Amino acid sequence: MRYCLLGGLLLSMLVGLVGCQQTQIEFTPIAEPSLPEFKPLQGAPSIPQLVQPAAEQILLAHASAVQLSANLTLYPVEDRTSTLNHMVLVAYSQQPMTNIDVLVQAFRDKALLLAQQSTLACSENLRVSASMHSVSLSIDCPDSAVQASELLMQFWRPDSFSQLDIANVRRQLKLGKHINAYSGAEIDELWAKIILGEQHIYNQALNDESLADTLDLAKLNQIKQQIIDQSQWALLTNQSLSQDKQFIANWRQGANAFTEQSAQPATLPTSTTAKSMVSASNTEKTIVIIDAPGSVQTQVRIGYPLDARLQNDPSQDCQILASWLGRSFSGRLYYDLREVRGLTYGIYGRCFDNPLSRTLKFYGSTKLEHTGAFITGVLDHLELAAESSASDAELSALKTYLNSQKILRQANHYAIEADTIKQLIRGKNIKQQQAQNQRLDALTPAQLQTIAQNVFLNTPYIVIRGDEAKIAIDLAQKLPSWKLVSAADGN
Repeated sequence: MRYCLLGGLLLSMLVGLVGCQQTQIEFTPIAEPSLPEFKPLQGAPSIPQLVQPAAEQILLAHASAVQLSANLTLYPVEDRTSTLNHMVLVAYSQQPMTNIDVLVQAFRDKALLLAQQSTLACSENLRVSASMHSVSLSIDCPDSAVQASELLMQFWRPDSFSQLDIANVRRQLKLGKHINAYSGAEIDELWAKIILGEQHIYNQALNDESLADTLDLAKLNQIKQQIIDQSQWALLTNQSLSQDKQFIANWRQGANAFTEQSAQPATLPTSTTAKSMVSASNTEKTIVIIDAPGSVQTQVRIGYPLDARLQNDPSQDCQILASWLGRSFSGRLYYDLREVRGLTYGIYGRCFDNPLSRTLKFYGSTKLEHTGAFITGVLDHLELAAESSASDAELSALKTYLNSQKILRQANHYAIEADTIKQLIRGKNIKQQQAQNQRLDALTPAQLQTIAQNVFLNTPYIVIRGDEAKIAIDLAQKLPSWKLVSAADGN
């Protein structure tokens, strides 16, 4: 009897295993696009139309700037409700800052070191942020503004890294690469190579893997010095500090050690590495995939390189398209693919407008079984936007969204600072801001469709990350004219 029971148990386990192996994934079918409706709510109060923010308000800091030295300018910003002394020291350049990722890691370690050594309690508030064209050091302090200033200046002085544990900087660089690989952030690194070209100057300026093994004090100082040499400098403070004579005198004297080494403002590169070497259209219709066996979701990136292609105001057109299709809730993609069909937790659009590149990207994640339907849904909406115009109500909602963004940014202290830094790098003036506002106000559905046609009539680039063995068949069935290419093959 015991043998019979044991045999029956083994047989049932075997049948269960076979059943699991034969389980088929039920992939989600495709569907026609659904568009959001913009009907007035019954009983809702009447709200006056939003007024465009005045461009002059955005550039107030420039009007009251204080020249501290040939290469350092103080820009006062609106006092916040906080009574803390707020300071941001910015190094910026029109040229990309090579190995800025390495310097940022070193600066973060330096900030921890200063927090341990300084008698100022606010030293723990030291923050480091960066872009391809700038690096910012900020602090909020109730204590002496002069002492807090000294902390910021220490980062750029010749001996700033003398006590730094360089081995730990190397470890953090290696750790960051591994974290990106496991977190899925690697898809954005691949996207940058696909959408700009691997030899683009932005892709060459970051992720030097050799430095994770060979970085030493001499190389780190060389990276810092190269950035000093190409930079202009800005100090953003609250209004009260801009009137403090002792504070200003301290900066004029203390910052000379690094600001006087800076060259004249660097001009934009003219070499081909500063331009997108990628065709405007993905004529080969390839989907590049990062194979992630066992992944239960698929990350998706779909978009276009826009450099030297859109006329009038390319940066504004890029933002309009990103917001029209890719904003939350009332954006076409979010409304249809999430709210109606439930294919994703979120799908968004973003315009990446940098001095040496401009790209439009729609991005989101979806369950494995939704992969083909999700990608097809995005492509259908891109095609629909080029084929038919938006309604007056939809365009009005888009304008309200874009104007609201500007108003909210003017009410946010950190957004004002970010916009000020961007203006310093790009050199935008009041007339350009006013022209953008007027153009948006006058935008018609037909003009919006023309903007969409300039971009969406091209074939987009697509990069995904997911379990290739499980989703390849679904992609082949739903996107028969597209070719799936492995990122491991050299893309």
